[in-house]
Order: sequence, then C-alpha cells, then structure tokens
Amino acid sequence: MKAILIVADTLRRDHLGTYGNTWVHTPNLDALAAEASVFEQHHIGSFPTVPNRRDMLLGLGDKGHPFNRWRGIDGDEVTLAERLRGDKDIPCMMVTDVANTVSDGRNMYKGFSAWAWNRGQEGDPHWLDEGVPLEFSVEPDLIRYTGEMWHRVLVNRAHRKVETDWFAPRTYSIAIDWLERNYTRKDFFLYLDTFDPHEPWDPPPWYERLYDPGFEGRRFEAPTYGVLKRLGITKRELRNIRARYAGEVTMVDAWVGRLLGTLQRLGIYEETMIIFTTDHGAYFGYPGDNGMICKANVLGADGKIMAAGRPMKQPAQYLPHWAGVCRIPLIVRAPGQRRRRRVGAITQPWDIAPTVLEAFGIAKPQELWGKSLVPLIAGKAARTRRAAVLGNPHHAQVMTPRWLYAVWRGQRSPVLYDLKEDPHQTRDVLSEHPQVVARMQRCVEAYLCQQGLEELVQEYGFDRSGKSSRPIDSGTLWYE
Repeated sequence: MKAILIVADTLRRDHLGTYGNTWVHTPNLDALAAEASVFEQHHIGSFPTVPNRRDMLLGLGDKGHPFNRWRGIDGDEVTLAERLRGDKDIPCMMVTDVANTVSDGRNMYKGFSAWAWNRGQEGDPHWLDEGVPLEFSVEPDLIRYTGEMWHRVLVNRAHRKVETDWFAPRTYSIAIDWLERNYTRKDFFLYLDTFDPHEPWDPPPWYERLYDPGFEGRRFEAPTYGVLKRLGITKRELRNIRARYAGEVTMVDAWVGRLLGTLQRLGIYEETMIIFTTDHGAYFGYPGDNGMICKANVLGADGKIMAAGRPMKQPAQYLPHWAGVCRIPLIVRAPGQRRRRRVGAITQPWDIAPTVLEAFGIAKPQELWGKSLVPLIAGKAARTRRAAVLGNPHHAQVMTPRWLYAVWRGQRSPVLYDLKEDPHQTRDVLSEHPQVVARMQRCVEAYLCQQGLEELVQEYGFDRSGKSSRPIDSGTLWYE
C-alpha cells in the first residue's frame, strides 16, 4: 500500500474546476477529481496553518484547549507517521517548504523516517545578500510583514529564473526525485506540503500573464489583512491580486500534474492512495467575503491587522470565518478508483489520520477525534458528523450545509447566518431562529464535553443552569 497526502496552503475550493470554477486553469486536479471522491462539505478544524497541521498529523486536538494551538508537537503526542511506523513499519517521508511547521521548534516532522525542507519560503532567514536592496512595491503599512521580514522575502527569491527556482515547483521536484528512488518499496507514506498558493503572491511571470497581461501599477504581493476599502486597494489592483493568486493556483496544479505523471510513469499510480487538500481559504473581495482581503477573523479598530507587522489597534473587532476561508477542498483517490464520487458528508482535517491508518489496515485508536473516510469513499457510509465545529482559542463556529453559527468567549455576541437564503452571509438572523441557535449551541457544548472541557462551556456564554447533569442527546452530537 502506498499513500500520498498533498497539502497546498491557502487554496480556495472555488478556484478549482471540480468545485465549479470556470476561469482558473486547474486541469490536473480536475482530472484527478474525475476519478476520485470529491468532498463537498469539507471544513477546517483548528485555524490557521500550524494548528491545522496538528489536526491532520495527530488526528486530535490540544490538551485542555478547544482547538489546536500554534505550537509544535510534544514528546508524548503520537503522530500519524509514528503510528504507521510503529504498527506496520511503513516508511514515512515528509517533503515541505512550509517554514512555519518545521522551524522554531515546531516539529511537524516528528515520527517521519526522513524529512526534507526546501528552505526560503516567506520570511525564512535562509540567506543574506547585501546586494539585494530593501524595496517596497506598495507603502510599507500595506504589507503584512515587518521591513526586516519583507527584505528576507526579497533576498530569498532574488535568484529566480527558471520555474524550479520557485518554491512549490522545487518542493514537488524533491518529492518526484524521492519517488523515483523509492517507488519499488512495497509500502510508503509521502507527505508533501507547500506554502503556495499562500502569499506572497509572486508566481513566475508566465502564470500571471495567463490572467492579467500587461498590468502596470501597485503590486500587492502580501497585503495587510483587513477591509479592502480601509486599505485603499483599487478595483484594478484587486483584479491583479486575484490574477496572481490564480497564477499560483495554476502553478501548483501544473506540478500536481507532474507528480501524477511520475506515478503513472513509474507504474504505481493505480496502487497509490492520493489525498489532496488545504488548511484554509482566503478572501479576495468576492461575494461572501464581506469586503475582506486575506483571512483574518480579528481586526483592529482601523479595519486592519498586521500592518507592517505591528500590533493591531484596539479595540479589536471579531468576525466569523466566512465560507471562503472555512469551507475547503478535499479530493481522495482510492487505489484503482476510476469514477468520480461526490460525497456530501461533513468532514474535517481530523479525519485524515484515521483514513490513512485504515488504508494501511491499521485500526483507528480510540482517542482520535476523526473518523476514517474509507467507508464514505467506498459508498458504505452516509455521514461522519451532523455538523462541523471549527475555530481558534477565542472563537468556535458550527457549520452545516445550511447554517453558519459563531460564538466567542466573551469578546462579542454570537451570530447566525442562513446559507440557503443568504449564501453570501450578509444578514445575521440569530434572533429569528431560536431553535436553530439552541441546536448550534448544543453542538458546541457536545464538542467541548466530548473532550472533557465541560468547564469551558460557560465561557462561551451558554446557560448551564439545570443542564449540568443532563446527558447529551445523541441527536445533537457534533459527530457520530
């Protein structure tokens, strides 16, 4: 058995053809999806980058916290790679350029047989070059990085000429090289993780020209997160931002194609499980993004966060995760699968670990939060959850195909959106649907209680009087 988990950071599901996009070129992922299970209700769990990787690689959450936090993996936490190697001695390889997950003690490589880090992405302090000047394409306050970190970005990419000088292509090339050296192994698990299409949005110029040839103007490659109008980004500049992001998506797709072609050339495509996903999406001022750019759900009083890397201005404003961030792609091709299957079950990143374990014939450990997706892929199950529960240390959110409910730990009042009647999430209908609100609250309560976090229920503002001894109704469990 062979399995490959591919993660492309910050990939909006609606930028893939298989999820309905008509203008971004993703022929290789669309071809993969044509003979795979395409999950229509896959949502984030813990937010953002590092917490998400903990979700996937641990299959459970953080000790004493409602969601995984931005931190490495403890010595007593057991990773997916450790379970694969311990149970069946499966060789496990990690290839990544996501510096956030392998630097500063954040050891997402824990348990892997070997791991390769393609250095230099984002602000990784990989190189010094006094010949590269510090230059800003827009005002420094409109870039999310400090001047020092932005200079690192400029230094790390100054040598680029051919496509494999860019990070995702080089990372895929390393993975392809590893496959060519290891394809005869009976079993292996390969984890391939790229920061693209996360900002900085700086694809090779030929990818940008596919979508916005001849642009001359301010280039927002890593904009301050926030409200577009407060940042002063014009419609023409926004069009170029969207074009360069689309260019990065197409670049990633092209290298997915090369990887899939390698599997076919090596004769192992049919025997390999392939999982493709992301950690979250991003906002680009599309309908439903509520005038936002990037992915913040906390903003300063000025409608910005991380302007030049500085602390945000108080008082803070708290927002839900809109669908463009929290509803994400998941494509899973089982070995030998030939036809596409649209899966409507609600799934989350915690399901990745038990899915890979079952694919290798390893039973899911009881402590894991998620459920294997293998029965869904085989058409032998209908669902795993009644709702997705997601969030971060200050916020919890419940998602169903119809409802978006968000609640905070004292920072602001909860909100409810009817995604059927209001798909762009423009009107809070909390006061109009008390029964729905009660059901959503019970989902959050069940989520907390199943993790032994009953003491946190009141922090989310739920009235526990008279309820503390009442068993949780199985009809409201966040998963089954």
